[in-house]
Amino acid sequence: MSDMRYIYGRHPVGEVLRARPREVYKLYVTDARSQNLEPMLRTAAHQGIQVVHVQRRALEELVGDVPHQGVVAAVAAFAFVDLDDVLPDVHAAGRVPLLLGLDQIQDPHNLGSLVRSAYALGADAVFMPKDHSCDVTPTVVKTSAGATAHLPIARVTNMRRALEELKAAGLWVFGAAASDDGPSICEVDLTQPAVIVIGSEGAGLRRLVSESCDTLVRIPMAGTLDSLNASVAGAILLYEAARQRGTGVAAGKKR
Repeated sequence: MSDMRYIYGRHPVGEVLRARPREVYKLYVTDARSQNLEPMLRTAAHQGIQVVHVQRRALEELVGDVPHQGVVAAVAAFAFVDLDDVLPDVHAAGRVPLLLGLDQIQDPHNLGSLVRSAYALGADAVFMPKDHSCDVTPTVVKTSAGATAHLPIARVTNMRRALEELKAAGLWVFGAAASDDGPSICEVDLTQPAVIVIGSEGAGLRRLVSESCDTLVRIPMAGTLDSLNASVAGAILLYEAARQRGTGVAAGKKR
């Protein structure tokens, strides 16, 4: 089945079962007696999803030598959203938009971590260019702890054009600076409709993408390192946005 993929791990599989059960074709488990698997097995039974009991080797044949935690799900191929549909949904929900743009993030662990932070800290969507970016792979799903099942993710043909369109729609674009130039993240207003843009590992923001940002902001650091890991920088910027907005996310309140 060409539109099928395998995801693994208790949290990722559990979140897909909870948020998108219709996308789950089949569940493979090694130990149905495990208490940790009981909630997802109940959900699978309620949704009429077939559960197959297999040996550990069978799971490894499906997903390889990865930390699958005794559970693998056969699910539909990841469904990206159209970026044009995101803002109307955000406005309809009465929220001030906060989007995360990723300029050619290629490491699946970074992408998964960024999606996890975006969901945890109140972002409305993540978007990235179609080319030279990591796909939403099983590793991304696992690293995101299942956040990919909840947060809209879009792919765009041209990152710069997408940013210009978002600016025309009233959003202010903040890019993560790769130097000490520009204001600190604590000195800019992230309570307004905003896009936070993180550059690729090593190279940072591409020139044309950087030029499309309204403001390049820096993260104050006490040490002598030139920059932070992309996923760490994204998490810090998103947390500052949540703190400024006083949404309760930074105070530990649930969505």
